[in-house]
Amino acid sequence: MSEKRLSRREFLRASALVAGGAVLAACQSAAPTTTQPAAPTAQAPAAKSQTQATQAPAKAALSGKIVFMCDTINEGHQKARDGWVQRFQTANPGVTVEHQPVPNTDYPTKLQTLFAAGTPPDVFRYLQENVPIVTAAAKNLNLKLDSYVTRDQYDLSGFRPDAVNLYRWEGALYALPRDYGNQNIYYNIDMFQKEGLKTPPTDWEDKTWTFQAFLEAAQKLTKKSGNRTEQYGFVLNRGARPWSSWVYNNGGALVNKDDKGMAKSIALTEPAAVEALQFMQDLIYKHGVAPTPDVEKESNTAQLFSTGRVGMIMTNPSDVNLYRSVTAFKWDVAPLPLGKATRRGTGGGGTGWAIAASTKLPDVAWEFLKSIASTQAELDEVAVGATTPSRTAIATGKEFLDPNKPPANSKSFAQAQEYVVRDPVHARWPEVLQRVVTPTMDQLWGNTKNGADVAKAIKDGADPIFAQG
Repeated sequence: MSEKRLSRREFLRASALVAGGAVLAACQSAAPTTTQPAAPTAQAPAAKSQTQATQAPAKAALSGKIVFMCDTINEGHQKARDGWVQRFQTANPGVTVEHQPVPNTDYPTKLQTLFAAGTPPDVFRYLQENVPIVTAAAKNLNLKLDSYVTRDQYDLSGFRPDAVNLYRWEGALYALPRDYGNQNIYYNIDMFQKEGLKTPPTDWEDKTWTFQAFLEAAQKLTKKSGNRTEQYGFVLNRGARPWSSWVYNNGGALVNKDDKGMAKSIALTEPAAVEALQFMQDLIYKHGVAPTPDVEKESNTAQLFSTGRVGMIMTNPSDVNLYRSVTAFKWDVAPLPLGKATRRGTGGGGTGWAIAASTKLPDVAWEFLKSIASTQAELDEVAVGATTPSRTAIATGKEFLDPNKPPANSKSFAQAQEYVVRDPVHARWPEVLQRVVTPTMDQLWGNTKNGADVAKAIKDGADPIFAQG
């Protein structure tokens, strides 16, 4: 992030503001119905006879126009997606795909405004932190894909099973995976070596890289000149997934869940979670190894790291391309520090590719959806950076784990996928995050309330919202 990008917290805030308005307005109106493909049909038989066993099902030529909308992460992504459209139109000359790229800062508002107006794009990038899967299912926003998967015998096994499960609810599938992100520690190798520090381990199963070991490293990396800190050991990423990772790694949780996995109440008041919240605040105000929010107003977290002012930062693998342009120092990635938990946890999950339930051309949209969720499309995204593959073979393959590019420990990205803790599942989670969690956590970052008081305030404010269903 050599240039200022939308933070996870800002993204969620924008998403939740609209989730409480535009999309819910759309949700309250009668949702359009879409006919799922019948099986078997002459166009796409559900089963093959012995004489047909080696032949693909005959399909009618596709025709019509669909709209594909996605947020633009960088110029390379837009060009890659333009390429997808061109390839698909070449293979299907009767089809026109209108690619509508939207700046990532505007995407949540734009998408939900279109849903509210009853004119959503046919195919779009689906963000569960924006519209929870339970809302997409209950309000019939996303097209159910199961009958298409069955009809075409579409192979889901190439994706991580947990990536696919993000888009299932009550037995139905509402999207295909695009990525499957997580959090890692990025660190400045040169700083560690200059201070004679052992660099962090590479294995997520390592038990020596603890909260205490992390703190000691951060303290040695921090340099002061009088009352001014010239160099910080760490900069806190105050996005929900990064800060919640500290809670998970100390054995705590954000929410308590029911038997279906639905969030039912806040769990942050449990001792392990409170301790993690306090640890983060202490990094800033007790130990002085992390900058205050006021310092971050001068330079965002990515700039602090890329300009060599901090030794470590926590962020996701999709930011790797932002730091590959850094030539002033060497850097690498490592697992998250381990507190009192017996197993690490990292906030994350993924985004998906979905079809609007109201599309008038579901067959065309499905074929295009398959093409942008393909192995080749995922490789295209890897080539331009800013993605964490959801297909296992790509996440562990040479294209993603390119030995000729930093970080040297890129395998950490794939290993971290085994430790992902998904966002709380509840129709009102975006509202809880926007109205209660984020502003209350600002009191932690601003040092106006301690960890215990922040946890209690979040629980007192959020639990009644959860109870409303």
